[in-house]
Amino acid sequence: MALRPGYTPAEPSWLTKPQVHALGESIAEQLGYQPGGDLNEIVKLAGGEIKIQGTLLDDPEQSGSLYVDGLDDFNIIVPSHTSLVRDRFTVAHELGHYYLHYVWPKQSGRNIPDKVVALRKGSNRIEWEANWFAAAFLMPRNAFLSTYRALDGNVRSLADRFHVSTRAVEVRIQDLGLK
Repeated sequence: MALRPGYTPAEPSWLTKPQVHALGESIAEQLGYQPGGDLNEIVKLAGGEIKIQGTLLDDPEQSGSLYVDGLDDFNIIVPSHTSLVRDRFTVAHELGHYYLHYVWPKQSGRNIPDKVVALRKGSNRIEWEANWFAAAFLMPRNAFLSTYRALDGNVRSLADRFHVSTRAVEVRIQDLGLK
């Protein structure tokens, strides 16, 4: 998979899973995100833009990716053929890359390039971190726990309430030790 010229691949933050969850929830709160809310507005507020991979001529390996050109200047690429709930998780996942693998290291004084890319590439540490972030961002612990109790743990109803897939809900239930 070829990188666009001038971009350096993002590197893992090496934060623990609880630290990533805390950061995801904190960023959601700072941006004013409410569970089930509009992610397009949140991305704009953070300085980014969501772009839809439009045609077969586009590189399919670029979809589900993040390109950062600087603080408050990034693009999230989502595929044109996926569902809204899948796209929501992808957007939150890419926000995870932006905050975990660009903003946080810069604010921590790490010397990282101005232009960074996070491409979709299977299962590795950097992807796990972005998934952890996305789950906590979209389904914050306290809101999830209270909704879980109110809905008697009904996975489909939880997915509908948080606008995520049933699989995302199942993983969050497991992460929170509810089953």
